[in-house]
Amino acid sequence: MKKFQSVRGMKDILPNESRFFRNLENVLISAANQFGFKEIKTPILEDTNLFIKSIGDGTDIIEKEMYTFVDAKNNSFSMRPEGTASCARALVEHGLNDSINKVWYSGPFFRHERPQKGRYRQFHQFGAEFIGVESYEADVEMISLINFIWKSLDVDPVLKINTIGDIQDRKKYILVLLDYFSKYKHDFNEAEKNKLKVNPLRLLDSKNKNINEIIAQAPKITDHISMESKLHFDSILSILDKKNIKYEQDDKLVRGLDYYNRTVFEYIDKNHESQNTICAGGRYDFLFENLCDKNIPALGFAIGIERLLEYMNYNLESEKSNIFYIAVMNEDNYLYSQNIANIIRKISKNYIVSNSYSYVNLKAQLKKANKLSADYCVIIGDEECSNNTCQIKNMDSGYQDAVDLDNIETYLKSNIDDGN
Repeated sequence: MKKFQSVRGMKDILPNESRFFRNLENVLISAANQFGFKEIKTPILEDTNLFIKSIGDGTDIIEKEMYTFVDAKNNSFSMRPEGTASCARALVEHGLNDSINKVWYSGPFFRHERPQKGRYRQFHQFGAEFIGVESYEADVEMISLINFIWKSLDVDPVLKINTIGDIQDRKKYILVLLDYFSKYKHDFNEAEKNKLKVNPLRLLDSKNKNINEIIAQAPKITDHISMESKLHFDSILSILDKKNIKYEQDDKLVRGLDYYNRTVFEYIDKNHESQNTICAGGRYDFLFENLCDKNIPALGFAIGIERLLEYMNYNLESEKSNIFYIAVMNEDNYLYSQNIANIIRKISKNYIVSNSYSYVNLKAQLKKANKLSADYCVIIGDEECSNNTCQIKNMDSGYQDAVDLDNIETYLKSNIDDGN
């Protein structure tokens, strides 16, 4: 019989790991909620043209990385490779794009690229989008939110920030880059020559060490932007300085996606040679113009869940939980045990209750409780059922009390730290 395995690059998240995913997601959601963002959920499948129109034809995402298929009616659909285009589409479709929107999302995304550490073909992102505010204050708020998240997690990745100006600025700058890079065509490999032809900006973040010096000497985009774009960027940096938010201005930080303009930023893990990007974002004031012919300012960011967890070395403690195992001596007492289990669960969200279904001797059930790392064993026999009581045994100390059913809540609150 064939042994089935997960698809290459698509990783199972097992219980011992998934709790870290859930704990991290809870921190991210709480932070976004505190800044006034609300959840949005979009489908995993979208019309392929949505990504072509928003991300751009010449990008690796469109040309190589999307999972795309044609249905029975010859319609082309793609599994979402990123979250921004889907959020924008949803707001336009439901007539919400004419007001200020602050939304967050979390879920799986898909790109067909070479799997490696911190990079999967199915990966998870948490992102936020701020739509409807053009001024620099919106940029500062997004960076402040991310900074708030890092403080909540007690981590300190490096913020790199740059401006790529407006679309007209970028068009002029691309001509300057083409003129500069054309002198070094013989130093580029085929992939780099294609980038030069399709989108020269993408050469600036090339990982090819052989052309590092060429890139280092390339003209800076900050020398080719309008006064309006420069003022916007300078205002952001001024406020970050006053808020004591550390950053590195990186003239080579750009975006290959067509919808970005002005502010772009990344948070980098400098602990590894690869300098993994944990979070990336920026402003995309012209995306909505592509989708609905309206000029609507917007910006956002996305955090890679897997990359952030690896950066943190999965060091994310959950709330203190207490595990209860209910040992039942007789099947006739099953319903009574279920009643007690429900009472315990209602007392605290941090009480985890597992039930016995074997009705074997107490010694065997206590072994099972230990195997489940239970903190307490609730013992129910015929006598307890008749007297409307139960025995609660502390699995660490071995101390055991008979507790009346009506007094369970008082007893547990008096004797157990439930983390509240």
